[in-house]
Amino acid sequence: MKRRPSMPVTRVARLAVLVAVAALLAGCVRMPTSGPVVESEGTGSSQDAPGISFDPRPPQAGQATAEIVEGFFEAMKATPVSVSVARQFLSREAAEAWVPEQQIITYAELGDPTAGTSVRVSLTDVNTYDARGAWQRTRGGGTLSLGLVKEDGEWRIDEVPDALIVPDSWFDDWYERASLYYFDPTTEIMVPQPVFVPRGDQFASSLVRGLLTRSSAQMQDVTRSYFPPGTQAGLSVPITSGVAQVSLSGDPDSVDELTAQRMLAQLVWTLRQEPRIGAVQLSIGGRTIVGPSGSPQVSLQFGSGYDPNGVPATTDLFALDEGRVVTGPMGELAPTLGPLGQDDSGYDLRSIGASLSGVRVAGVTATGSDLVVAPAESPTGEVTTVIAGAVDLTAPHWDYRDRIWVLDRNDGRARVFQVVDGETEEMPVPGLTGRRLTEMIVSRDGSRLVAVVRAGKTDRVVSVRVRHDAGGAVVGFTEPQVLSEPTEGTARIRDIAWRSPTTVSVLRDIITEGLSQVRTVSVDGAPGEISTGGTTTLRGRIRTLVSSPVDLVEAYAVAGRDVFALTRPERSVPDLPPGLTSLTYVG
Repeated sequence: MKRRPSMPVTRVARLAVLVAVAALLAGCVRMPTSGPVVESEGTGSSQDAPGISFDPRPPQAGQATAEIVEGFFEAMKATPVSVSVARQFLSREAAEAWVPEQQIITYAELGDPTAGTSVRVSLTDVNTYDARGAWQRTRGGGTLSLGLVKEDGEWRIDEVPDALIVPDSWFDDWYERASLYYFDPTTEIMVPQPVFVPRGDQFASSLVRGLLTRSSAQMQDVTRSYFPPGTQAGLSVPITSGVAQVSLSGDPDSVDELTAQRMLAQLVWTLRQEPRIGAVQLSIGGRTIVGPSGSPQVSLQFGSGYDPNGVPATTDLFALDEGRVVTGPMGELAPTLGPLGQDDSGYDLRSIGASLSGVRVAGVTATGSDLVVAPAESPTGEVTTVIAGAVDLTAPHWDYRDRIWVLDRNDGRARVFQVVDGETEEMPVPGLTGRRLTEMIVSRDGSRLVAVVRAGKTDRVVSVRVRHDAGGAVVGFTEPQVLSEPTEGTARIRDIAWRSPTTVSVLRDIITEGLSQVRTVSVDGAPGEISTGGTTTLRGRIRTLVSSPVDLVEAYAVAGRDVFALTRPERSVPDLPPGLTSLTYVG
């Protein structure tokens, strides 16, 4: 797990976290009553804030210390999100210095405050989020100490953490999942960072503020932002006739044209999540930045070439049909023209992976010992063996730079390999190499590896970030972050697959005989249900997920020849033809 960041304080804040890490919030699952698939009730996502507003009471004359603390916590639940009343419970000095935007702390339950001038309040199931809204970690609970002083004859809080401290139920109602978009270190592709931001009118403004907030040192060599340090946005981002008007501070002459265009690309990718926005207008220190057409209003198509899903990327499926590589839409798979698509290829393959453009295919031989690569559509292309003598290779995966990533399970002592331009290198990955891994996938932007770690009877999904230099060479990895703990009634993890650039679907057996569960989790490990994907329960022992991070592309669950549509569970999908295996999307 990630280390908990040090907490900024006003005066002398005292936050003692007392118990160990708690399990991540589990999804709600209903058992099937009829039919092959039952979709559970997931948490919906809406740009509209809940319709009920809450205007809390300010401090009242003669209140005791415990009542002041209770009022302070109640005031932080103001809706729409506001801390103006909460600030009234602080001393003048503390109110001026308090910066609740530094982080968010959520809790399941709040204990009764103690009496006295140093009031202690217990919190259960604590989660922390940084200034951008990015989840940091989960703890089982903690105790918060707030110091109080008398000011003008009334008790006021004088020692308080720089944080918004709210119930997780309130947080779920008023904050939603979104992403901030950064460049990778090569400036060739966008890398999304999951965050939580307030719903409603504050949504766009919060996204911009998050984008301008410096990321942690852990993200060095993982992401790159082109916003100069110290750049600040106005109080809000007005949306006029569908145009988001982003006004930033700073010296306009210090930002060259190329930097300005990349700043604009980050903004467009980030703000396109607000459905009311159809274009973005950016100004820096009063200087308006124009797009390629010369217009100050830049459409949401600007920067599409930086798509984290890769450009170009085909949505066709690939598979093995009696050992031949085939491709096309579901139900229309046809042999490829390349050497691995021929009846007499001479290669007995058990799994494959295709490059994002679909022009190259990598295949693992039936023994699991060798990895071969060949063109998909060139009949005269050669087959190259890039790994030989491995123990048990999993299916290969490609990123946008046409690098192949593959795991050798190696009898419980995992090895991770990367193939670049036909050259293979073993990549020591802290927390993964040498452990018992069963599956591994890579994000298309090349910034994340996600793997299934087996320890005894427990399977967990973990993620690491990939560090690159400006030329795209891998220079290291971050420590693993646990994404998925076992949920009640589930057993082994059978497969993992990308559902979006920031979410992964996890296929588990359910201990109840004859059932399987597909649960989608956030790639950063943040708790809570994912609105897209959610949790699905299926009849039968499902063994494979066929899924793509591209929006609106169908996701499937496969059990032998039986295929179930996950994106549209009401849709009936024909059985796979006999002999068809290793069904997959590119990447």
